[in-house]
Amino acid sequence: MRFAVLLLASFLAAPVLSAQHTVPSGGQWLIEPGERSAMVRLTIRYGERRYHDSWNSQDDVPLSQLVGLSAADMRGSGVTVHFKIVRSAGTLDCEGWFDAGKGSGHFTYQANSDFVAELAKRGINGPPPTAWEQFQMTMADVGLELVDELARQKYDRPTAAELARMAMHGVDLEYVRDIGARGYHLGDPQSLVRMRDHGVDREFIASLDSAGYRNLSAEDLVRVRDHGVDGEYIAEMKARGYQFTDLESLVQMRDHGVDPEFIESLNSAGYKNLGAEDLTRLRDHGVDGEYIADMKEVGYAPSNLEELIEARDHGVDPSYVRSLKEAGYERLSLQELRRARDHGVTRGFIQRVKARGYGNPSLDEVIRLRDRGLE
Repeated sequence: MRFAVLLLASFLAAPVLSAQHTVPSGGQWLIEPGERSAMVRLTIRYGERRYHDSWNSQDDVPLSQLVGLSAADMRGSGVTVHFKIVRSAGTLDCEGWFDAGKGSGHFTYQANSDFVAELAKRGINGPPPTAWEQFQMTMADVGLELVDELARQKYDRPTAAELARMAMHGVDLEYVRDIGARGYHLGDPQSLVRMRDHGVDREFIASLDSAGYRNLSAEDLVRVRDHGVDGEYIAEMKARGYQFTDLESLVQMRDHGVDPEFIESLNSAGYKNLGAEDLTRLRDHGVDGEYIADMKEVGYAPSNLEELIEARDHGVDPSYVRSLKEAGYERLSLQELRRARDHGVTRGFIQRVKARGYGNPSLDEVIRLRDRGLE
């Protein structure tokens, strides 16, 4: 199981310089017990200060992949060990020591001289991998098995440079198999890189599958992931009576902050089974269950949501309604309240009007006086 993807700052910033990099002679390894039987957690570190590069990969791998290292060696106290990590593109010759199941040490790197020829046998033509690219593939354990799996799933044949890019972005054999097992055979290897970069993994796809969204395009998977639409969000929306056949409605709602809590507030206020457009419009304009409940309390519960939106936009809230009621205007429509608000009519102004001997003027008279500059 992949726990951390590779980090390589200068490679991502300036890939054209990859051929100029000096291939390191070695690096550091760390091993701890894995979460499952016969598995170990392997961390490989490499740093090259001159290029400001850093590499940190961590995987749970079978102990059997560490040639020459036994479970007894790992259980020892201060035991010196020597083992190899053999991969398609190269070998890491490791030395170090173990104490109570945990070990650390250094490795030296040796490229596999037959690797380029083996790639050619599998139809990977064009420029062969540079020494730096082959090193990258060794570190990420991206090699011949991945090439064979891509061919089995009928992907376009990648170039050596594309394989190196897949290595740097965490697209390994396990990832390709996981995606394929979920029914995604995308054809283009670069689609795998894009999905991996955006966090589209087996668990995310499984969550969409369980919510009823299957066989999506790579672009759709990336889009919903980027916008925070996952199986949990979809399930929570369904539980509150909202089920949409199109993903775009879910993306739109998520972008506008329509979440289960907002839906719950509307449901409790009596507004249910609204469309995605209505939900996002209400959210954008600040009309939530609390606002609706407060407006109901002061006597305003229109069936037309547009009236609530316009009232909210014009600053007509429960406190404003109460203030005008206290000034003697108790049966105003929402349209009249909006008009009064737009013209700056407040309880204080009404009181000043009455204090100047205007008696009990109509709302239109109050507005005219306000418009004429009466303070």
